[in-house]
Order: sequence, then C-alpha cells, then structure tokens
Amino acid sequence: MKEHKCHLSSHQGYRAKKIAENLAKGSEMDQYNKLSQYINEIERSNPGSIVIMKLVDNYCDAVTGQGKFQRLYMCFAWVKQGFLAAYRLVFGVDGTILKGSAGGVLLTAIGVDANNGMYPIAYAATKGETKDSWIWFLTLLKEDLKIGRDYEWTIMSDKQKGICEVVFSNATHRFCVKHMHSNMSSAGFKGAAIRKALWKAAKATTPIQFRRRMEAIAELDTEAAKWLDDKDPAEWSRSHFSTYPKCDMLLNNICESFNNKILDAREE
Repeated sequence: MKEHKCHLSSHQGYRAKKIAENLAKGSEMDQYNKLSQYINEIERSNPGSIVIMKLVDNYCDAVTGQGKFQRLYMCFAWVKQGFLAAYRLVFGVDGTILKGSAGGVLLTAIGVDANNGMYPIAYAATKGETKDSWIWFLTLLKEDLKIGRDYEWTIMSDKQKGICEVVFSNATHRFCVKHMHSNMSSAGFKGAAIRKALWKAAKATTPIQFRRRMEAIAELDTEAAKWLDDKDPAEWSRSHFSTYPKCDMLLNNICESFNNKILDAREE
C-alpha cells in the first residue's frame, strides 16, 4: 500500500482473493453443476462404488432447469471391501462443518481396523445436520454394508444416540467419555476430583470394580452419582461393554482425528 499509495481494507482484500480463487479453481457454486459428471466418472473408474445424490423435492431452476442440491452420499468400492474383509464391529459417527462459501455439513462414519487404526468408511455432504439427514445417511450405510444382525454392532457417537437407534435399533450405543464429562461439567459437577473419578469408573473392567468406583464418586458428590445413574454403564464403561466388537475405546477420537486430517479440504 505504501508503494502504490493506496488503501486496501480487509474486506476488499477478501473479495479480491475470492475473485482470484474463482479464476484459478472455478466458482464453488459452479462445481455443484458438475456433480452428475463427477458421479458418472466415479462409477466408471471405481465399479461397485455407491454414490447417491438427493435433490430438493419439487424444485427446478427456472433458468437452468436443474434441481437444487440437498445431500450426497459416497462410499468407494475398495474401501468398503477392505473394511468388510477385516473389520471390527464398531464405527464412530460425527458431523463437521464445511467452511466454504456454500456451507453445509459433512457426516462421517469411521471404522476401526485390526490395528485399532482409523478407517474411513463412508461420508455424506448435506445442507445441515438434521435428524432427517442423519437417518438418510445411516440408512444408506446400513444397506451398503449389508448389516443384518445389527445387535452385533457398536456405534460410538457424541450425541446421536436417539437418531442411531432409529436405524440401528438393536445395536449397542457408546458415548464418548470426554463429551460426557463436558456435559457433566455443564450440569454443575466440576473439578479435577470428579473428572478423575469419572475416568476411573469408565476404565473399570469388571462390574464389581465399576460399582466400587461409582461409590467413590458418591462419596465426592452424591448428586453427581445420581446424574451418572441415569446413564447406562454399557454406553460408557468398559466393565459393561459388549464383547462383539473386540474394542474397548472410550473416546470418539477416530472421528475427531479424521476431521482434523481433512481440515484444509473443509476450508475450500
């Protein structure tokens, strides 16, 4: 600005940057018009992949004659086959915000491989994180993985238990203990002692050990113990976990790690 004797506000700089990005990459909105071509190319180059796009019902643009994007589900064939070949009967679900100009939310299902590593299974881009969009995503996922005996499966989530139960009615639902502690703090039960006692109860490996550690929480705060009594221990303590998935994870870190890995892409 000193060299050219001009003033540039941050808003002007932002708009200039967007113009340059659109010239270099194309408008983000224009990319939605190419989704049909993109889907056809995926189905051609990755046979067996499932890509489903849903448009807004009863909407047609007066100029282009095209529908309006609502949701997109995607599961690549070899990713799915790899998961089904050597998988644990557990996956986490989470939603993360897409920060581009079009906005929206990315719903993800992340599995756990034989080495307890992160294994992305499927994802869906939606206009918003609603009950309807979650049910749509989970229904397609269940059909895609051909899950018949859902009682064998465990689903890890932060707050989607009620929604998961609609589709996976017989599955075991597990809560992230970190998020449960945040909810506990919001309810007024704070402090390092309560936090440590909660984690000890979560890490208990037998019902007797769990009961003793719950008694220790009651000695610290009887109301905190009552708050936890409303939570099924099968959802947050190893002492009551189902043995089907052969996985004792207490955190939804697989989804959090995936969201961090795609941070740059979410900014686009």
